Amino acid sequence: MNIPLVLRTLGNLTILLSGILLIPFGVSLFYGTREEMWAFAISIVASGIIGVALKFSLKPKNEDITVREGLAIVTFWWASCAFFGALPYWLSGVCDSFCDSYFESMSGFTTTGASIFNDVEILSHGILFWRSMSQWLGGVGIVVFFVAVLPNIGVGGRKLFSAEAPDITTDKIKPRIAQTAKILWVIYLSLTAILIPLLWFGGMDFFDAVCHTFTTLSTGGFSNKNQSIAAYDNLFIEIVVTVFMFISACNFTLYYQLVTGRIRKVFVNSELRFFVGLVLCAICLVTLALFFYEASFFNGGVKEHKYESVGGALRDASFTVVTMITCTGLVTADFDIWPNFCRFFLVLLLFIGGCAGSTAGGMKVARIVLLLKSSVRETIRLLRPRAIMHVKLNGNPVSEDIITNILGFIVIHLGLFVIFSLILTVFGNDIITSFSAVITAMSNVGPGLADAGATKNYSGFAYPCKWVLAFCMLVGRLEIYTVILIFVPLTWKK
Repeated sequence: MNIPLVLRTLGNLTILLSGILLIPFGVSLFYGTREEMWAFAISIVASGIIGVALKFSLKPKNEDITVREGLAIVTFWWASCAFFGALPYWLSGVCDSFCDSYFESMSGFTTTGASIFNDVEILSHGILFWRSMSQWLGGVGIVVFFVAVLPNIGVGGRKLFSAEAPDITTDKIKPRIAQTAKILWVIYLSLTAILIPLLWFGGMDFFDAVCHTFTTLSTGGFSNKNQSIAAYDNLFIEIVVTVFMFISACNFTLYYQLVTGRIRKVFVNSELRFFVGLVLCAICLVTLALFFYEASFFNGGVKEHKYESVGGALRDASFTVVTMITCTGLVTADFDIWPNFCRFFLVLLLFIGGCAGSTAGGMKVARIVLLLKSSVRETIRLLRPRAIMHVKLNGNPVSEDIITNILGFIVIHLGLFVIFSLILTVFGNDIITSFSAVITAMSNVGPGLADAGATKNYSGFAYPCKWVLAFCMLVGRLEIYTVILIFVPLTWKK
């Protein structure tokens, strides 16, 4: 492990974050809140000084970033990013402890959307903007941004890019990783520029439109309102947010192919077709369940329907299904009081998540597609042992190494899910709360069930639970392997 190179790169990233913090500082300056201005100013200076110290602390003999350095840089950077991002919350006094500040910051950068704030509407504009901006930065990935803005990063850039955004698909944008990173950010910025005016003209004020654009495109879920999108009770806003959550959960490579005229590649994409079909089927099932389900509560001794019209059920079902499968976490209804079928089905969607190469969380649709195809192949092999069959994605054969990687990923994912859930139960949380909190943290969603439900927050969780969940968020955002390998001794050996 080339420690000097790791420290220098972390220093460069920290200096970059220091510069980014100038933006929410400017927002605070504009709205004139003195306490948060000082909080951002101190955060800028502290991160800048530490960044410069790391950059010039040791001079690396070798400038090449290998796989090991890439893993270390990305993992420690995300942990450090959450640390420096927590300073404004802590120094401004909006959080009672650094644990809460770190939890909120990690939730922001990993686009999880789990919050410890009981009342977000009393927060200042600078803090609200920073919450949303941290999610926007974490959507595509701040390391990807780093690769895009620094020229001639070469092989090292590819290692960093791969460590932060593991690739399980066969389509590429550009052979040079810096070009790919730039194109991803151009697409991201373009979608941002489109969504802001739509929300603004739809009924939000400009500040809320910017903040909700950041959290929608990043599939993050932080809102400036305690009731999230439900606070606006605006069908147009709900439709627009639903569409852009779905857009953000699709592989960004498809948008590049669409713009460059390769439309056929978009429509024959196996992952996209499966994702569209899954979303449509899920919406239909949840809508029917909501409309025909007779609620278990009584009104004067007479049972009543929760939804009196198919339109009302379809409206809430569409938004909720999309926000859950895209791992966004914005809400228009309290799905925790829905029928058990809906609650269980939504949790299954959390496990799946969005497409590979998107801002969504979860295990990714591409992995699920390849797992299903691999299962079908193994079943057929029982009848035809000598048959030579290849698992294909988008018409291209997928290597056995990728299939093995996916199987290992799912086993580790489920294993960690069980372990972390058991840890939360040790601190007095019930089983449903523990399971849903862990899976929403690992899938980077935010709202879950019971005490972690859509209308609840994480302020009541014990501090050890918050640290565990923050780690779950990091593991989910970096898709397990990147973080787990840091704890393997072989990674640190020469």
